[in-house]
Amino acid sequence: MRVINYGPENKTNLPVSGGGTALVRGALLRRGATPGTDNGMLILASGTGANPDTIGILQEAHPTAADTAIDGTVFTKRPVDVTVPFRTVRIEYSVATADLIAATQAVSTTTITLTSLEDNIDAAFLYVVSGLGAGQTNYLTASAAGSATLKAAFGTSLDTTSRIIKILPRFHQLGSLTSDGVKLSSQAAAGSWTVIVLDTFLVRNGNEQQMSPVDHAALINLSTLTSLRFEADVAIRNQIPYSID
Repeated sequence: MRVINYGPENKTNLPVSGGGTALVRGALLRRGATPGTDNGMLILASGTGANPDTIGILQEAHPTAADTAIDGTVFTKRPVDVTVPFRTVRIEYSVATADLIAATQAVSTTTITLTSLEDNIDAAFLYVVSGLGAGQTNYLTASAAGSATLKAAFGTSLDTTSRIIKILPRFHQLGSLTSDGVKLSSQAAAGSWTVIVLDTFLVRNGNEQQMSPVDHAALINLSTLTSLRFEADVAIRNQIPYSID
């Protein structure tokens, strides 16, 4: 892993939704936290509510028609100034066998069922590392404890030989590390490491791309590439000077 700097003088492009209302430049944005509606995107912080988990200030106007959609059909990024400077680490997802999720049954439709799958991971991605269907990505449009809905069925169905990584949705707050503390580990159940996932990247043969459900939900043959990795920008919430315990 390596340190990435975010701060009040640095803009970062993140997905935004006004929830059907146009947003003005300078609006304060917070983490969307409603499953099936605004997971994985930033929404308006306003009014007399608590507005938890504010992230930053919108740097350009955002019209209603451009709202990021949880179904993966619209993905609109806007420049956002992070409100509080904090250090972020970019961490690669492990594809080692010990850090993968085993498919517990065949997957041939838009429903995937995994034993003990965590709830509320709408806007996450899956990548099939090995076994039947290796090299494919998919995007979760909805999720419930134990199962999730895919944007579309895998082009090649999965079976119990398939091994998967779970690429956490943006602004997710729980993760897991590998045993050596170097990479992100995948497991069906929720992790216990308190973080905030700020962004997600696909790196193919050295070409880095910010992951989008419009462009990266149904990729195939990734396992044939010379080099491939998935990474996340993660802010560590529970630190010595800022303990949340």
